[in-house]
Amino acid sequence: MARCITVLFVSMLLIGCTEGDMRDLHRFVKEAHKDRKPRVEPLPRIRPYESYSYTATNLTDPFSRGNLVKRKPMAAGSGLSPDLDRRKEPLEQYPLDSLRMVGTLSRGDASWAVIHAPDGTIHRAGEGNYLGQNFGQIMTVADEKLDIKEIVQGPGGNWVERDSTIAIVK
Repeated sequence: MARCITVLFVSMLLIGCTEGDMRDLHRFVKEAHKDRKPRVEPLPRIRPYESYSYTATNLTDPFSRGNLVKRKPMAAGSGLSPDLDRRKEPLEQYPLDSLRMVGTLSRGDASWAVIHAPDGTIHRAGEGNYLGQNFGQIMTVADEKLDIKEIVQGPGGNWVERDSTIAIVK
């Protein structure tokens, strides 16, 4: 029964779409814009090319080797430096800003952070573990953040400490 009603309704809609007396519509379309002419914007004026002669031959060449400043060599044992001989930990292959702290684990007095790496792996890291590409070492693990001390090279070529944090993602 519902199928018959649907077929009847669709056939009535199709009957309404058949050609009827549409002469008034055709006449309106022909006469509506008969007197109008489209307005075309004029083309922009093209200025002639002006050549420029570069006359800085008497100035120093910015690409010469004489303009390079040599770094002063660091004296041995001159202070802070990262341990370049130690084995890298898995979280040191990722930039610090790409790592996300997603939780904490604790047993007794020990606490670990649960770190989500960009490749989708989950890692457990505690105080003393390294992460990030700037020799970052975890100093404290709190419920809401990690305190990290990084060792980065300063503008003079010397090594300086920088404090960073990773907050938990909620």
